[in-house]
Amino acid sequence: MMQHGGERLKHMLYFLENHDEQRIASGFFCGSGRCAEPAMIVAATLNQCAVMIYSGQELGERGMDMEGFSGIDGRTTIFDYWGMKSIQAWANKGKFDGAHMTEAQHEIRAFYQRLLTLVRDDKAIQKGDMYDITYAQGDGFNKHEHFAFLRHVKGETLLVVVNFHDREQDIKVRIPNDAFVYLGMDEKPQATATDLLRGDKINLDFTPDSSFELTLEAWKGVVLKIK
Repeated sequence: MMQHGGERLKHMLYFLENHDEQRIASGFFCGSGRCAEPAMIVAATLNQCAVMIYSGQELGERGMDMEGFSGIDGRTTIFDYWGMKSIQAWANKGKFDGAHMTEAQHEIRAFYQRLLTLVRDDKAIQKGDMYDITYAQGDGFNKHEHFAFLRHVKGETLLVVVNFHDREQDIKVRIPNDAFVYLGMDEKPQATATDLLRGDKINLDFTPDSSFELTLEAWKGVVLKIK
């Protein structure tokens, strides 16, 4: 439920892709880079540690080329002189203007830009404590497909909720009393929550054991700043 690991946690590195693993967007795994969004939100905002983006991940690189030594295996070769099509489309012969990127690649890259900027600038993510509230959820929350946690530092509270399901979901979220006690959060009966990734706003009752509903698209998540 709560953050463990002490000072060691701040020195860890979180990542989704590396040179050993098959790409998330490959035909051997998820088939689309957008499927990485909820996991990337969690990896980037769960704790104070560093997060890594592997080359081309922010463009939905598939790793499905017939490379010399590697072959079509869903990975990006480290054994050949090779150019990734996604990187080449973004680089555009040194102009780096993304002129040859697809609409899907532009959308994925924009998501990573928003997320990484948030992680860099937000004090609750940089310095705050984490409290996992998934354990406290009941009906209307699928613990196999949904995940929720809080990040809090004095003066700022974030609520992160993600949907790993491949369909849009109506998610009922409960804020347990223990979270208020552990994090020292203030109660806000008439709160406004702003999604720091997309700017959407919702009104909610942010008090112990209160609950509210969210609708999240497939493979999406929100980072709600509570005011």
